[in-house]
Amino acid sequence: MRWWAAALGCVLAIGLVLVTPAEGRVRTDARAAVVPATGAVARVLDATGVEDYWTEDRMDSAVPLGLDENGEVITSPQPAAPRSSPRAAALTAPRSVGRLFFTNARKDYACSAAAVNTAEKNVIITAAHCVHGKPDPCPLLQPCVAAYFTNFLFVPRFANGSAPDGRWVGTRAITHQQWIANEDTEFDQALIEVAPRNGRNLVRVVGGNGLAWNYPVRQEDIRVWGWPAQAPYDGETVRRCTGNTSAFDGSGDAKIACPMTGGASGGPWFISMVNSDVGHIWAVTSRRTLDGPANVIAHPLGNSIRTLLDNARANRAVARTTTRALSRARITLRAVPQHVGRGQLLRLRSRTSANTRVVLEVRFTSGGVWHRVTVRRTGSDGIVEIKQRPARVGLRWYRVRTATALETVRVRVHPCPLPAERTAAVLDATACTQPAG
Repeated sequence: MRWWAAALGCVLAIGLVLVTPAEGRVRTDARAAVVPATGAVARVLDATGVEDYWTEDRMDSAVPLGLDENGEVITSPQPAAPRSSPRAAALTAPRSVGRLFFTNARKDYACSAAAVNTAEKNVIITAAHCVHGKPDPCPLLQPCVAAYFTNFLFVPRFANGSAPDGRWVGTRAITHQQWIANEDTEFDQALIEVAPRNGRNLVRVVGGNGLAWNYPVRQEDIRVWGWPAQAPYDGETVRRCTGNTSAFDGSGDAKIACPMTGGASGGPWFISMVNSDVGHIWAVTSRRTLDGPANVIAHPLGNSIRTLLDNARANRAVARTTTRALSRARITLRAVPQHVGRGQLLRLRSRTSANTRVVLEVRFTSGGVWHRVTVRRTGSDGIVEIKQRPARVGLRWYRVRTATALETVRVRVHPCPLPAERTAAVLDATACTQPAG
């Protein structure tokens, strides 16, 4: 018995050393040893009973989630403030922006999120740490394993417990492998697909925002929305910060002066608005400073956000490709991307027989006149790639034809927001999707 007691004491001692008192989480060296992966990871969510789960009491008691500037979970929330003043309550959120509720290891939390315009009209964007992470605190003497959270509920324009545009249940979550592998804050973004309500998809009801990526950290007139729920806020009403952003450090993060606290995580940073309800999102709140001037921090969206978007529409894309391959076997034409910003690079890639004369044409209405763009000849591999930088906004149709075959593809040219820095290199790098609503 004395031997058993001594061994147990050693185990307990080791466990106490591994637990960081300030964070309440198990820390190991395994995280540093993980080799970051790339791509997107999706998880189907159980939507059964989620709307019923979120009673008014559970929403009121949900813990506001937040990260400090080093990416560590802030585990000692300040007491909730009294109800917001009438003046603060008068601020109305865009219809596309809302509060996000979820459960992690039997503990309820809250963040912020916004609807995104996609072909499926059912996607929201938030922070990855509001979708996947470790239980907090980690269980004593047990592995502390990160996992997807559960019971996702998105409430657009949440205000004092009300849901003026309905309550939308999460059905599928998509995160970066880089976040799952080592919680790299550069990839602190995630998408969640939500179920329709009364036969209508989310974006049809509240509108959907465009996403803008590859913009520099220094931007002007940025608007940040969120539902902070630590003092002096209570999470019952939306808050907004406006101003210019600057570099937070040398990692490519942006910061903006803003006193929002926990619960604002995942809230959208708008680089422009097309109306009062939707605009272009170029970042989502990731972290905040605890000392010195109050700032919230985010990593501007990069090319990796396209990986998440592609995953959200993967089934649709596969079906379309299969159909085209069956109906058009003699010549193919692919536009990359099919949605492009004005003046941005568009690649038209065609495949047919080797050493074949291929004519590229364009028209600007579905029944309009075709205009010749160029004539090329395929190489020995039968492939020809033609680059375009379209300046005319709207729909356009490209087609390639040979003496015996033709193929057509439709492209939409969007008016992307202009970045503050407008050098050729920056403009070439930036891209966006288009808002709707």
